[in-house]
Amino acid sequence: MSGERNDDARIADAQAELRRLKEDLGEAYWQDEKVIALQQRLRRLIGEYGAWGEDKLPMHRRARAAARLESESADLLWPGRAAGG
Repeated sequence: MSGERNDDARIADAQAELRRLKEDLGEAYWQDEKVIALQQRLRRLIGEYGAWGEDKLPMHRRARAAARLESESADLLWPGRAAGG
């Protein structure tokens, strides 16, 4: 299941870049075009992570993992969301 490891790495990279940008940009984060594009990419990656595939984990495990990833990313994707909250 090396595909999941690659997906995990891409998601982690996008999360790390968004965290860096959020720290650097402050309130301007939510209007920055680069941030908006990266947020869209992260949402797409998380959606693809949970999607069905023959070579992927069973659906119930992928659904839980995708929900966890979305929860971990909430403060990066939606204003007013605290990390872990």
